Amino acid sequence: MDSSVMEQVYFVALVGFWVSLALLVLCYALFPITLPFVSEIFKRRHKPQPSGQAFLPTVSILISAYNEEGVIERKIHNILSIDYPKDKLQVLIGDDGSADRTAEIVASYADRGITLVKAPKNAGKAAMLNRLHTHATGDILVFCDANTMFFPNAVRKLVGPFIDKKMGCVCGHLILSDRSGSVLGKGESSYWDLESEMKKFEGALDLLIGGNGALYAIRRELYTELPVKKSVMDDFYITTKILQKGYYSTFVGSAIGTEQTSKESSGEYRRKVRIGRANFNYLLSYLPLLNPFRPLRAYLFFCHKVVRWFSPHIFVLLALCNAILLPKGLFYQVFFGVTVFCVIVGVSRMVPHAYYFLMMNVAMLKGFFLSFTREKSGGWAREARGDDDA
Repeated sequence: MDSSVMEQVYFVALVGFWVSLALLVLCYALFPITLPFVSEIFKRRHKPQPSGQAFLPTVSILISAYNEEGVIERKIHNILSIDYPKDKLQVLIGDDGSADRTAEIVASYADRGITLVKAPKNAGKAAMLNRLHTHATGDILVFCDANTMFFPNAVRKLVGPFIDKKMGCVCGHLILSDRSGSVLGKGESSYWDLESEMKKFEGALDLLIGGNGALYAIRRELYTELPVKKSVMDDFYITTKILQKGYYSTFVGSAIGTEQTSKESSGEYRRKVRIGRANFNYLLSYLPLLNPFRPLRAYLFFCHKVVRWFSPHIFVLLALCNAILLPKGLFYQVFFGVTVFCVIVGVSRMVPHAYYFLMMNVAMLKGFFLSFTREKSGGWAREARGDDDA
């Protein structure tokens, strides 16, 4: 090949290498390290404070369930033990065509204030949440999963920040525990601890990027109907639409829920593929968050979500550019060797966190490609969890 052409190839590879490396360092090192300082500098200084009288708005708890007979009764007892005025609390549990005893169990608690909303057929979580929203009467909607167990004061803590009229969404603190002992389960638990820390600092800015479907609350009038033609991350879709409407979104670490990780590594991997696919399905609808006139919000969304979602693509580009640059010096040769070593460590499962990181990026990449294929709308793909049959 002509030397001038090769020099152009090297130049393009050089630019690709350093841009890719810079984005990954920003996402996985600089952003989380500097986030506490950013949150301290730019946090809201003047927030409405609660008066002497307790702020207790009407609340509707929405739970979408499918084949949850293993945990649904325990969840109902957990809801019934919540420390919140019963006359201000509506509990709606949607059964989305379960093939087990979920609906029967829920219906047996009708005399204790638990309302069953039954779908005629299995249509998926998004369709069920839309249905539950039409039945909700509370000023505040609290969303949670059937396997998420609340601390008694969780609802009180969640609704507190809504005393601020501009507060649109409040996310609680989900604590994941790994009873399964799977490699991905261990990695997921550790990852979620770090993610919760990042949510805490984004919450200090009242610019939390995405809630968690296991434990979050919104104003009822801010609910955006979920699309049902393709899979969607319902919690992320709903909460980001609230940010796009100009409302605040925050994190309350004292509103605590607990949950178990997936029972098997393969189940966790499939779940991550679905999450990746759902994120890319509606990526274009999230891009208004990159509005340069809202620079702080754009920075958080870009670093925390966009770069992370495209991390597998960036890793592949980095490796390809690195391979092209091998003749250009010792640095690129050493870097390539370290990269190969890290991949081997991850694949071998010697370090659970490395394996989790590797597999989650593979899952995200698979989800990206699946987002371009036809998808059967509706339905659920439930994975076994560590608390099943507990």
